[in-house]
Amino acid sequence: MLSKKEIQKNREILSEADKSMAATFKVLSDVNRYRIFHILVEQPKLSVSTIALILNISLPLASQHLKILVQANLLQKVRDGKKVFPKIAQSNPFVPAILKTIKHAYKLRIK
Repeated sequence: MLSKKEIQKNREILSEADKSMAATFKVLSDVNRYRIFHILVEQPKLSVSTIALILNISLPLASQHLKILVQANLLQKVRDGKKVFPKIAQSNPFVPAILKTIKHAYKLRIK
């Protein structure tokens, strides 16, 4: 059994970052949102309609998934002339770790 001091020390480890990370996992737990994120890692400049075609989902559904990913600060919208493209949000501190995990998992799958 832990002492009160040890319990307090463990509580201090927990932070708001835990809530943010859990929210990020929740967003990426949907297979289509994970796939969109993964596709954009491999091919950073795809339109929403192209993403919908690749995933064989409707354009409105793809747009809704992208909206959720943007709200979670995993993607950002980048304007190129009249078109808007989704892009990985490098400003999110969790994104580099997620990218590393995806690339590592992909390498394991290929072997």
